[in-house]
Amino acid sequence: MSEPPKVKVFLCGEGSNELGSHCGHPAYQSDERPGVLHALLSRVQATGWEVGGARDWKSIRKFRLGKVNHEDIRNVLGAALDARDAGCDVLAFSRDLDREPARAEAVEEGIRRIPETFGGTPAVIGGVAVPTLEGWILALLGERRTEELSPKRAEAALVARGVSAKDGDAMTRVVEEADLANIGQDARSLSTWLDRARAVLPAMVAERRSDD
Repeated sequence: MSEPPKVKVFLCGEGSNELGSHCGHPAYQSDERPGVLHALLSRVQATGWEVGGARDWKSIRKFRLGKVNHEDIRNVLGAALDARDAGCDVLAFSRDLDREPARAEAVEEGIRRIPETFGGTPAVIGGVAVPTLEGWILALLGERRTEELSPKRAEAALVARGVSAKDGDAMTRVVEEADLANIGQDARSLSTWLDRARAVLPAMVAERRSDD
């Protein structure tokens, strides 16, 4: 019996920490270094899926839409369009909140608009990282109250734990080794992202296998 086709996931993130060697121009992307998003998805579903494309946040095509109150609504829809055009089943992304509280609602509004705009494809695993990806890594290291930190304090706290904010490979290792059951309840944005991954990816892989 032949193997069923793998679920294709399109990754989108701020940069190489999130995307690993899938960051940058598609011609130079590779599977050499997984990045944090790939590692998180692998913790949820180890097999049955593959990266079908990737884009860093600054290069997302702006989705044409009427007047909106935040550009990240367009960005989320643009990422979904990129995923669909790449033939991917799932869009998985994270966007740093930084110091922009309105960004969280804009990202959620973009996610809410995807089904009505694209007819249900791609499925979405996404959300903001509060305050930044560094906060997520701290939470995976067992730190509490990470969402109360400023971006600079989160970076400093991570450095104090021996992980440079520029060291995406070290961040990825933290994800690979973390006890996901030990994430604090106060790390809501990370827990929400993981819950979405658990709801989407295993079910899609199981459906693909049952159809074969």
